[in-house]
Amino acid sequence: MGNEKSDEIDLVELLIKGIGLIKANLVLIISFFVVGTLLGFGYYYSSKKIFQNKMLISSEILTESYCKSLIEDANRLIREGNYKLLSEQLGVTEEVANEISSIAIKSPLTNEIEIGKESDRKFFHITLEVYDQEALKDLQNGLISYLENNEFVKTRVNQKKDYLKQTISKLEEEIKDLEILKSDVYSGEFFKKINGNAEFDPTTINSKIIELTKEKITLQHDLELANSVHVVEGFTKFQKPSKPKLSLSLVAGSLVGLAFVGVLIVFKSLRKLLAMAAK
Repeated sequence: MGNEKSDEIDLVELLIKGIGLIKANLVLIISFFVVGTLLGFGYYYSSKKIFQNKMLISSEILTESYCKSLIEDANRLIREGNYKLLSEQLGVTEEVANEISSIAIKSPLTNEIEIGKESDRKFFHITLEVYDQEALKDLQNGLISYLENNEFVKTRVNQKKDYLKQTISKLEEEIKDLEILKSDVYSGEFFKKINGNAEFDPTTINSKIIELTKEKITLQHDLELANSVHVVEGFTKFQKPSKPKLSLSLVAGSLVGLAFVGVLIVFKSLRKLLAMAAK
């Protein structure tokens, strides 16, 4: 019981000393707090603003892992300051490439059930952070070109186009043969050739022609969209920067000011203790 009372007394004394210390240095604390806040304010208005923009793309060929690998190569060039090579890869001027702060890519899906297999992910968000938004259109075209113009993607695209063209050609041949058969049926030539020894429903030809025609149209649409990357929603220019944030700059500045005054108070207290010990 005595120990508990002693601990309570010690805590009260410590609290009283802490309050006394704050009162004794109140002007210093307020001064450093204000100075730190002003420094945060100054940092916000003097720092280079970063604008974050997003683009939604779709691809039947690219996977998220492969896209991230390509984007990481671009980010490495940014970190190295190699804007000359980056500009060549994106097909933009070096001045435009210099405006890029960072690039990121990820699936817009959020949970494991939605994401499923990586090969099933056809949509991706490209997040671009820039210092100047005037060149967003050039950067959008440059990023699409960057994702498309590598040997792996070009080979896959060509393979897909060849497959679709050959399949469409084969379907056209089948449809043409069925049209000839349909003509022979309706003219009676078909029944003459088989001497009328077969039961045949002409409507089955029409059904098959319609089925193959639908398949052909679908494949033609796929061929038109056979390029590796398509823009679903492009970059949008915003008025306010995403970084730095004024509130965070002010809080960070004030905390830095308080940290400095804390160090100064501790230093003063130590000097006072040493002086007392010397006496």
